[in-house]
Amino acid sequence: MTSGTVSSLLVLFLSCTPALAQTQAQFNQVLNVNGDMKLNSFQFPDRSKVETFSQKQQQIIVNQQTPAIPANQVTGSTGQPFVAITPQSMTISTNKATDLVGGQVEMAMTMQNLQNAAVQPDNTYVAMLSPDRQTWMIQETMRSVNSTDLTVRMVKRNQLDGEYMVVGRQTIETNTLVVPFGSDGATSVAIQGTGLQENEFQDGFRMSTRATQPMTMNVDVKDGVDQGMLAGLQGQQVVNDYRYSVITNLAAVTPDLNQQVTVVQMPINAVRIQKMMQAMGVSPTGQVAIAVAQRGVLQNPGGATGNLGGAATQRRGLTRGEFRKEVARQIQAGTPTNGNNPVATQLLLAPTFTPIQADAVLDQTNMRIAIPVRQVDGEYILTMQMMGGAQAAQPAQPAPEGQRPTEGQRPTEGKQPTAVQSEAPVTESQTPTAEAPASSSIAKGERPTPEGPSNSTEPAKPERRQENSGKDKYGQTKPAQGAVIMTMKMIDDMAEAVLWGGQAPITRMMNDYVKAQTGKGTDPISNGTSSSSSTTKLIV
Repeated sequence: MTSGTVSSLLVLFLSCTPALAQTQAQFNQVLNVNGDMKLNSFQFPDRSKVETFSQKQQQIIVNQQTPAIPANQVTGSTGQPFVAITPQSMTISTNKATDLVGGQVEMAMTMQNLQNAAVQPDNTYVAMLSPDRQTWMIQETMRSVNSTDLTVRMVKRNQLDGEYMVVGRQTIETNTLVVPFGSDGATSVAIQGTGLQENEFQDGFRMSTRATQPMTMNVDVKDGVDQGMLAGLQGQQVVNDYRYSVITNLAAVTPDLNQQVTVVQMPINAVRIQKMMQAMGVSPTGQVAIAVAQRGVLQNPGGATGNLGGAATQRRGLTRGEFRKEVARQIQAGTPTNGNNPVATQLLLAPTFTPIQADAVLDQTNMRIAIPVRQVDGEYILTMQMMGGAQAAQPAQPAPEGQRPTEGQRPTEGKQPTAVQSEAPVTESQTPTAEAPASSSIAKGERPTPEGPSNSTEPAKPERRQENSGKDKYGQTKPAQGAVIMTMKMIDDMAEAVLWGGQAPITRMMNDYVKAQTGKGTDPISNGTSSSSSTTKLIV
């Protein structure tokens, strides 16, 4: 072997050494991520793998630890129960990398793990710990399972920082579980009473429940909304001609028996709302407020004064040991789901719907409005209210608490310092009383003069109150509690997404591009049959 051959082999070995070092990695090791948009792949002793491209050089550390929370706290996927497949979770830390491309976290399983957990490989997920460290988040669109090598991945990540864990669902069905509407035992959903459980029904109505007792739940739809049920609403219109009915076997008779909180996620029919907004004359720049109203269960319809106080009020007067004994006594005969209240098939509801007073969130991706409720039993409807210019200006009027002139802006600006000063002597009346009138009179003489040319010096407190009460941090109008604001553009975009299956209109984009370039659109695609003979149109 010549010296040239030896040197060539040495150069080849040295060039391959960094690649081998990057592929095989150890936990708690600082790893370098190249920024040349080439694949960085790190495989760890337990067969787990982290891969990513990067736009600039980064560093990454991967560790194992005991999971932060139990595996039954799951959001993002329906069904139950969820269990842990691996005893440890994986934590990934970078130097705040936001330039990653195509990152994926691959975690390995064993057949023994799956058999012990009674989980099929297709029901496994890589879940990520939520920012508030209260739930494991599953993202169905970022999931990939390889049943051959028993690995499951979370893919399409632009950031990798976080804690990850393999969880599995102990069900025969795979993927998303959809529950049909109904009121019988065949359509009931069993809530385990431990952890966080999500259930989705056939139109997208979704319930996220965290409960401390087992129970069963039925969701049904009922035709029609009587006008007498809408007396509690203030200017809101009903979006749909039906109402959702939610009944649990606890029947809300003792609402504190099951210490639970539920987030109700109601689907939004974007096309229907679009037509309603057009019929209402909403302008292209107009907006509406969407909210959820509920008819709750009457807790004491007959006027009885029995044990309806609930466990929450009794807890204040009992010690910890006494409270545990009391709870054990109450649930001793009623812990199974079929023994708490088997007769709760027809609930006595409040006569009218009232808006739910809680912070609502618009899920524009899944076209749902989500709102938390304390007691889930009852009926629900979706409401809509037009937000015009006059209504948007109403929250700013109560801020200056004057009651005399209301003609223009200048009198209200003149009233603001007097209202502020009238509050100051009240708070300072316990101190010297002789100084308060003097200071207030000086303030009355000085402050009105600079307020004419500029409003941004002294009277900042009333302006903050107006901004905090009427605007959010983006300068947009705040909706009433329990509502979300939807603009005409948002509704049009959502309706467009419905028509195109939630995807970009690919074929229309192709046709428009070809037409712009050649003056003629793409040729229509057919399977050889005449479109005129096979298509039947309904004339309304």
